[in-house]
Amino acid sequence: MLKVLRQYKTAKERNLLLTLPFTTINDYLFVLRSVSQLMRPLGPNGLLYLAAAVSDFFVPPERMVEHKIQSTNAADTAEEMRKKENSEEVFDNFDSSPAIPRSKRLIVDLDPVPKFLKNLVDGWAPEGMIVSFKLETDPEILVHKAKYSLERYQHHLVIGNLLSTRKWEVVFVSPGNKDKWIRVPRHRRKKTISGVEDMVGVAASGGEVDERPLDPKDLPEGEPEMEIESLIIPAVEELHSSHIRKFTKK
Repeated sequence: MLKVLRQYKTAKERNLLLTLPFTTINDYLFVLRSVSQLMRPLGPNGLLYLAAAVSDFFVPPERMVEHKIQSTNAADTAEEMRKKENSEEVFDNFDSSPAIPRSKRLIVDLDPVPKFLKNLVDGWAPEGMIVSFKLETDPEILVHKAKYSLERYQHHLVIGNLLSTRKWEVVFVSPGNKDKWIRVPRHRRKKTISGVEDMVGVAASGGEVDERPLDPKDLPEGEPEMEIESLIIPAVEELHSSHIRKFTKK
């Protein structure tokens, strides 16, 4: 951690790292659009690495409440409250408690986050290399959903990972290439009692890969001594160099 902290401070002191904090999905999309447009003159030399864990759903600003959400309708008169309770739909509380009227429940209505990747590919940074991430919990659908995302948005690389094995391996899914699994080597692991490593490699079932994932039964127990990102970045750099060469030949 000390080494990482020193590298971070050095990058900040040399103005090699610009941090742009955001809180809401609107903040994120506006910052992403602005940065993408500023990077547009870089052409294929630009790389957008979309690693932020953005939610799939959100509450639009126009539907956000201004004041504290009330737990009761204390401002209503007794007669108004009685009329509401008599006319409302009642829900089972699923735990042997009395049934609960709708007015006593907190129901959150979420909208899907706007799909911005197509705008990024077609307009904001049409020549830059765009890398997105796909996190899943079901190994049977990870590669399929990564390929679906590539086909839908026409960008350059999806890095897929499973929640339970994200520290050990990822899969690179890119157009025209075989699915490439990148994992921390066995000799860089150490003892652990986490018990989740038995999922390593199983997401590749049904996918086309450069090398078959390791059989979970053959994997030693362990947790990485190295960050998976130290393996991801050189692999992304290699694909980015190939992306630049394609534009140079045109």
